[in-house]
Amino acid sequence: MTDSENIPLHFSSQSDIDEIENLLHISVDPVPLAAGAGKPSSAPPATIPVSSSPPLPPPQQPPRSVDASTSAASSGLTGFGPAHTTLTEPVWATLKRDLLQVVNNLRTVVFPNPYRKDSDVALRDWDLWGPFFFVIFLAFILSYSAAADRAKVFAVVFAVLSAGAIVLTLNVVLLGGSIIFLQSLSVLGYCLFPLDIGASICMAKDNKIFRSIIVLLTVAWSSWAVYPFVSTAVPPSRKALAVYPVLLLYVSMGFLVLANN
Repeated sequence: MTDSENIPLHFSSQSDIDEIENLLHISVDPVPLAAGAGKPSSAPPATIPVSSSPPLPPPQQPPRSVDASTSAASSGLTGFGPAHTTLTEPVWATLKRDLLQVVNNLRTVVFPNPYRKDSDVALRDWDLWGPFFFVIFLAFILSYSAAADRAKVFAVVFAVLSAGAIVLTLNVVLLGGSIIFLQSLSVLGYCLFPLDIGASICMAKDNKIFRSIIVLLTVAWSSWAVYPFVSTAVPPSRKALAVYPVLLLYVSMGFLVLANN
């Protein structure tokens, strides 16, 4: 045994060793648990509350006031039935409605009435069926009473009236006239009605004096019928430039009726 092993420890060192041993014993010894502390606490089972009172009704929204016209328009119904449409109506109903419209427009344009002073009101519901019929009828009458080349006479009369109406309408528009293009064609076509009557009468009578009187009256009637519509459509300073070519067209048709035997 060496001398170093027999050297006694210092008092402070011995006390430090005792403290370390005490600490080790404290950390190793288990801490006593309270009774029931080691068992995990279980939560109480969830329960659904049941109420004995009846369930409340859902909240009701106040009714909105809907206009009757709006609801009818949205549902496509008017009155007590479906909306009126011309696609499902009978053919006779369509022909009857178009015929009544032609008669009303002819009465408004050709015959005296208080609406002739205002062209927009007089021919608000214009159409092209009536003018087309009057052009065809005049061409047919002149070609039927022609001595020869009836097909050529029909083609010439139809072309002159159709092209003349288009040129005269363009003339009114270029002069600053406030008239619809197709409405002007409708007016010029309806004003051929007196010439149609004159051509029919002249086909039945061969007296030149009688024919001349009839043609003069029908040309004057056509010119009187077309004058307010054309004159009011252009500025007053250009009225003569718009009316003169129209009158010239009807005078030319009158000469064709008079010259046709």
